[in-house]
Amino acid sequence: MSKATRKERVLWFRAKNYGWGWYPVTWQGWLVTAGYAAAFASTFLIFGAWAGAASEAQADLREMIFGVLEFGIVLALLSYSLFKICIRFGEKPEWRWGKK
Repeated sequence: MSKATRKERVLWFRAKNYGWGWYPVTWQGWLVTAGYAAAFASTFLIFGAWAGAASEAQADLREMIFGVLEFGIVLALLSYSLFKICIRFGEKPEWRWGKK
């Protein structure tokens, strides 16, 4: 493939200058970050409503434990999805101590 026909990879996320992680730099990166934040907040709102209803209904301990586990699994899957997107469309992750 020649340089003229090869499309360069556009990075949605840049690596932070200090520490480990990314920040969004394109509209796609900002859209993914906003979607993650909205899904994360929605999960808290849904779980809060469920927990309030479960406590009023005097749910047993087993139901409460399973509810908390489901909540944790949903948050873990959301975070894992964001991590995989950042790996795919971001700079190589590594610990950084400023500009080289």
